[in-house]
Amino acid sequence: MTVFTNTLVILSVLLTIGHLVQAVAKNKVYELEGVGTIYVETDQKYNWFEAWDECAIQNMSLIAVYSPEKSAALTQILRDNSVKVNLWLGGNDLGEEGRFVWASSGKKFAFSNWSKGNPDNHNNGDCINIWDVTDFEWNDAACNYTIGFICEEHPLLVAARKDLEVKKNFIEQVLAMH
Repeated sequence: MTVFTNTLVILSVLLTIGHLVQAVAKNKVYELEGVGTIYVETDQKYNWFEAWDECAIQNMSLIAVYSPEKSAALTQILRDNSVKVNLWLGGNDLGEEGRFVWASSGKKFAFSNWSKGNPDNHNNGDCINIWDVTDFEWNDAACNYTIGFICEEHPLLVAARKDLEVKKNFIEQVLAMH
């Protein structure tokens, strides 16, 4: 095999792995503008750790809502699809009380959408959810509380897929010239 053929095989395998996310139920999968694919589980109930595992099984992570734009886009998808239940997000303050971070990156919150009076640490609330009694605002809840969740493609996977697509197109163009 030539170097180009080997490279194409490797790229093809990596792109296939990146598309495994599409194996989840389609009626729960949405495209979040500027982010990629998200998965919204409203039928089954999980604690925060189980929700994290469910996302990982799908090569995803609990969503990190790190900007007002991402929050607005997510809220619009939930509104458009009449989703009005409590849903786990990927934030928590398990490491240090009051220092909320996104589990997928370990980064401290630079943006938040807390509901009035939150975070309040009620019942040792260390994990973040969209609260059904507000307009898609956040609540800190006990991590063992069982609710739905929102997963997103891991940002590194999204970036890697875009990078691989560019490289694949380049290699195909080079091969077409030969």
